[in-house]
Amino acid sequence: MKPKSRKPETVFRIIDRATGAVVGSYSRSCCDEYDFTSPQQARSANCHDLFQNRDKYAIAKYQVTYTLLDGDCE
Repeated sequence: MKPKSRKPETVFRIIDRATGAVVGSYSRSCCDEYDFTSPQQARSANCHDLFQNRDKYAIAKYQVTYTLLDGDCE
């Protein structure tokens, strides 16, 4: 997903089991992608099957919510 695009209600992220950090995958749009639409898409995000290693990487499911904090910030 593009960084500036509105996310669906549920996204999946790749998690490094050793550090607990979210791992991005470089995309053709010259940015790292962190949010995926399915666990399968997250696991196949790297052309070298890096994220297929289930011992090293977990796939976490997140619910995305948008909360309006201020409708007119100036």
